[in-house]
Amino acid sequence: MTSEPEKEVTKPKIRSFKEWQEYAKKAPKKWMIYGIEDKPKSLIETILLGLQQYFIMFGATVAVPMLVAGWIKQYYQIPDPVFRTLVAELITIQFFGAGICTLLQTWPKTGSGLPIIQGSSFSFLGSLFAIISATGIIANAEGYSSVQQFIASTDPWLRATTILRYTTGAIIGASFFEIILGYAGIMGKLKRVLTPVSIGPTIILIGLSLFGAPAAVGVPNCWWEALLVVALIVTLNQLIGRKFVKIQMFSVITSLVIAWIIAATLTVSGVLSGTACAVNFMTLQTVVEKAYYFRPPIPFPWGLPKIMPAFALGMIAAYLASMVESIGDYHSVARMSEAPPPTEDMISRGLGAEGLGCLIGGIFGAAGGYTSYSENIGSIGLTRVSSRYVFQVGGLLILFLGGMITIWGAFMASMPGPIVGGLYLTVFGLIAAVGVSVVSMADMKSSRNLFIIGIAMFAGLAIPNMASAMDPWLQSLPLSIRWAGDILKVIAETGMAVTAFIAIFLDNIIPGTPEERGITHPEWAGE
Repeated sequence: MTSEPEKEVTKPKIRSFKEWQEYAKKAPKKWMIYGIEDKPKSLIETILLGLQQYFIMFGATVAVPMLVAGWIKQYYQIPDPVFRTLVAELITIQFFGAGICTLLQTWPKTGSGLPIIQGSSFSFLGSLFAIISATGIIANAEGYSSVQQFIASTDPWLRATTILRYTTGAIIGASFFEIILGYAGIMGKLKRVLTPVSIGPTIILIGLSLFGAPAAVGVPNCWWEALLVVALIVTLNQLIGRKFVKIQMFSVITSLVIAWIIAATLTVSGVLSGTACAVNFMTLQTVVEKAYYFRPPIPFPWGLPKIMPAFALGMIAAYLASMVESIGDYHSVARMSEAPPPTEDMISRGLGAEGLGCLIGGIFGAAGGYTSYSENIGSIGLTRVSSRYVFQVGGLLILFLGGMITIWGAFMASMPGPIVGGLYLTVFGLIAAVGVSVVSMADMKSSRNLFIIGIAMFAGLAIPNMASAMDPWLQSLPLSIRWAGDILKVIAETGMAVTAFIAIFLDNIIPGTPEERGITHPEWAGE
């Protein structure tokens, strides 16, 4: 008697978060100590693990507001005392928004439900720089004939807050793009036109467009401080850290603290002086003298946002790059946590939560938008802890410790620019490297892909340098349609946006197989 052939057992497709959650609970733990649905045994352990996530996301979240404040200082002649106060405020606000966004993301009702920390996104820096450097457009919008007249006729704090009203306006206006694409589930359809061929070069341009950041914060004025930070990070992260995981995990914050202590010691002893290399204790002293240790969240702290269509549209390119990066992060954190791949609905809610977090952050005056943090996802592989509960506690610590305690922001404002510049020298290149890793998912032996990526990246570098030639044409336009010309100029000034539009357009009109475009790559397809 012949036995009947065994029926193939097929794994049912996970369609809802509840089904996903059940699979995550039952999945065997081969590496994780605490899985996504687990809770640590004690509250103290939970707090320490959550605090660890706060330290890991510290560096990048501080970098964005400091860079934005530095650009405002550079282009609008903001004196150093006002600049320091502005940095302290922006850092505090940025952490507050990051905490809110993390809680929205980790709560399954509003976000993906995945253990992901949200923080400042470097994707927004290109668009923010284009807005801040659009001195003529802002001066004209404020009723001045030139930026020189605007600077001469206004108080420094008023100038700085006026610029922030335009940046927050762009963040708020463009946030609805991500909110709608996320919560309406449209991103699933939009994903069809986004491939590694179009998104990879966009991310690369994000990193390359920031090449001037170290100089903007004063690295040329004090090279040794910047090189000290670079040397410390290389030593702690790549040399000692390979054998001692905890040292590697905290290498960035440890390097910054060591460099700050050295600079502070030399400042107090009189070896360092001036604003280039010395630690500026003015903001810390002001906070202590005024006993201003706690800053409650204040909606629209800079005044009502000013939403210009040109700036908001330029910001959409940043949201687009951030969204695509986040989709990859969702799959990465699920795989690393030994959980099933996220469902389409989880991805949609995750993106919607990021957009909602950016909207709330803009309302409270944040200097930039928010996205999922790959460094915190990577930490799961080091700590073997992916508990959603731990990440929610981390979000609360980010919200209160970083987002309301002003003396922390004042401490960061005392950091000499070259020390921060050293951090930039080691971090920003990683953004371009991430873009390279995305591009590698496509067939890089294909002449089609090489053509698209090459022309998109070169255009993203070249066109912003030619955007000023549009000024005579803009001045010739009737006032009723000049806003449309402003939109084109802002896009032309934003290399990331130029690259994204060209790459997406060419990738979808030039024939190519799914394998060639990287659509079937397991990491892109989420398999």
